[in-house]
Amino acid sequence: MTHEHSHPPHKIAVTINAHRKEIDAGKYTGSTLKEALGVPADYELDQVLSGEFVEIADSAKIVLEKSGEHFVSHVRRGGSS
Repeated sequence: MTHEHSHPPHKIAVTINAHRKEIDAGKYTGSTLKEALGVPADYELDQVLSGEFVEIADSAKIVLEKSGEHFVSHVRRGGSS
């Protein structure tokens, strides 16, 4: 007997580099979110919050529950000094 109390993930619409993309709502790490958004693993991923770019580390945990989030990816900036 299986207990299926959880619903399958629903799709939400987000924006990555000004392009609309539908992904599953749910929990992600920075690296799995990059994969879902089609961002190369060696790029940085930022979430746009109130006009500010907030970097999402590969190991960061993020929960996406609703449409409308905005993200930007770009080549990693300079290394350590």
